[in-house]
Amino acid sequence: MSQSLNFANQNLCDRSFKGKNLIGADFSGADLRGCDFCYANLKDANFTNVVTGKSQRQKFSFSILAFVMAMVFAGTAMITSILLITFAIVFILGTAGINREVGYGVAIVATVVFAVGFTITFTGSFTISGGKGVEVAIVISLVTAFMSGLFGANLAKLLVTGAFNAIANALRINSLASLLLFLAIELLQILGSLYLFRLAINLLRSGIGTKFRYADLSRASFQNANLISCDFSSATIRDVNWQKSQISRCKMPSNFDS
Repeated sequence: MSQSLNFANQNLCDRSFKGKNLIGADFSGADLRGCDFCYANLKDANFTNVVTGKSQRQKFSFSILAFVMAMVFAGTAMITSILLITFAIVFILGTAGINREVGYGVAIVATVVFAVGFTITFTGSFTISGGKGVEVAIVISLVTAFMSGLFGANLAKLLVTGAFNAIANALRINSLASLLLFLAIELLQILGSLYLFRLAINLLRSGIGTKFRYADLSRASFQNANLISCDFSSATIRDVNWQKSQISRCKMPSNFDS
């Protein structure tokens, strides 16, 4: 085996081997977290005792993405709650039920919904993934909740005022049509919020670390390998040795036989 194909016991985190010709390469004992082997020729390659999964760089990127997704979910949940509460008030009590105190109350509820929704989603994504960083996620969630209460109240008031005006005007024109339109919009928002929540909560757990998509792994050996969060989808796995390998949260080809 040539020296250029000897990667045994090396730290190869975040290295890209995409499309490379690595026939017979020795990766035994190597740290392959975050590596990209997509479309590579890995026939007869040795992956004995390798470590795979998400690298520290990937974990940080996924954490940032989880933060953004949690913010989007919390914002969607806040808008949904504003529309639901304001419509109920106007539809039941009419425009007489609209005053400054009611508006403040709805804004406070909406701000709490945002803070709680973000906290549950962001910390939940770390908890479900089973990884480290839950304590940091809790601190970030508390800080974000405090900042949303401090600076988000004015935005919530504007949204509540706009919602009250829009709903009141719509009900004056045609109450039945407005009710049906509101129910349709609210249903779509609730379904969208649930989808965003599920996506955000599972982001860290389902994120892919080491990629083998469309790689040719014919006769490769993964004996005693620790395979976590790998993507083997559409890879050629003919006569691969999986003996004593630990496989967790991996995307496997349809012809994989565990």
